[in-house]
Amino acid sequence: MLTNIPSSTLKQLVRLSERKEALMAQIQEIDREMIRVQDKFGIPSREGDQRAPVTVSRAPGGPIRRRSKRGALKEKIIRVLRTAGKKGATVGDLSKKLKVPSANLYVWFNGTGRSVPGIKKVGVAKYQLK
Repeated sequence: MLTNIPSSTLKQLVRLSERKEALMAQIQEIDREMIRVQDKFGIPSREGDQRAPVTVSRAPGGPIRRRSKRGALKEKIIRVLRTAGKKGATVGDLSKKLKVPSANLYVWFNGTGRSVPGIKKVGVAKYQLK
């Protein structure tokens, strides 16, 4: 049953579940903090309402993410690699400078980056522009 799932999809599921666990831990910490504040100021808690189910919904009027134009990431990466010079830049550096998740950059270099002339891998997760 699970033999037909690509490894990239499994990795994505693992990352998402790790993110979910981290967020749930934050929610639990907030719940504990709320209880401490209620106890400190003598605010009675409602009976049976201690463990309310958590629902997530998108707020109307929230931030709208727009897709970048085709080739925008390539242009940004080339610009940063050009400024980095011969020493090159790591995926982590690029991620911070471009404000793009490092996973997106790894995928980009593994796919699109291979066919871009002038980009050369010079180390572990390190690239330079010839």
